[in-house]
Amino acid sequence: MPPATHFLTQPATTWPLAHIPAQRRLAAWILILALVLKPLLSAYWQLLAFPDPEFWCPPLIWLSTATGGLINGTLVVGVNYQIVIILVILIGLGGLRPRELGLDLKFLLPAIEFTVLIWIACQVLHIAISLLMAKPIEVNPAWDAGSWCLALSEWLGQFFGNCPFEETLFRGCLLPQCLLLVMHWQPESRRWKHMAVALLLSQGYFALGHVFFNTHQPEGQWLLIVQFIFGLLFAAIYLRTGNLFLAIGVHALINNPAPLLSDPLPGPGVTGSIVFVGCLLWLCISPWWGRLRQVAS
Repeated sequence: MPPATHFLTQPATTWPLAHIPAQRRLAAWILILALVLKPLLSAYWQLLAFPDPEFWCPPLIWLSTATGGLINGTLVVGVNYQIVIILVILIGLGGLRPRELGLDLKFLLPAIEFTVLIWIACQVLHIAISLLMAKPIEVNPAWDAGSWCLALSEWLGQFFGNCPFEETLFRGCLLPQCLLLVMHWQPESRRWKHMAVALLLSQGYFALGHVFFNTHQPEGQWLLIVQFIFGLLFAAIYLRTGNLFLAIGVHALINNPAPLLSDPLPGPGVTGSIVFVGCLLWLCISPWWGRLRQVAS
């Protein structure tokens, strides 16, 4: 039996992003296994388990009932993805270290602090928007004494289930792997072209990974474009800061789990919109684009 190192190449010597950990290139079969298993699991959950959990996933019903709704489907699905795809396939079979996937605990506390600051800023802006629109400022009914457990479950589902998995797979793993592949296929191209293709491939697959979820949403076909743009934003945050935990926090806030205040506007929610626009402006006015061109040249 060949040693595990046969499944990996050495870290790229021309890795263009000094603040992102250089990642060893995964064997093709491991990467394909992870990318094929993701939509298969998504199809199971979205098309079978969620419509009929009593038949297709009885443990989900038991966990939700036993915890008073604190453990919801989003948390269960996210944790299952993390175990099967991240832990077993990428770390176990692929031999990637958590740090190579962006999971470096030294970045956790700064990410928590910054995520909390973003959330506080959102609440302030939320109040300002309500005052400008002459709308009453009210606590979201989801946080009432009788339903706070369900509201908290939305936060747990996003911060510990869905977002850690998606950021680790699509930004922590797939983006660097695509970059390594493009650098191998087109070694003569400039690094910014490598990055552009890697972003297109990885975040395009991120958007396509929501296709089963979108079938249950009105105008779901248009959501693919929005999800691709969101993927680019999360990737830009990771590339700008080297902190995947911050991308997880921003991702969770944009998904807008159980906002603290009642939303004065219809649609996806004020908090998620504020986070998206604010982060986009921050990236545009920061020196990141110039820094990337300098590092990649």
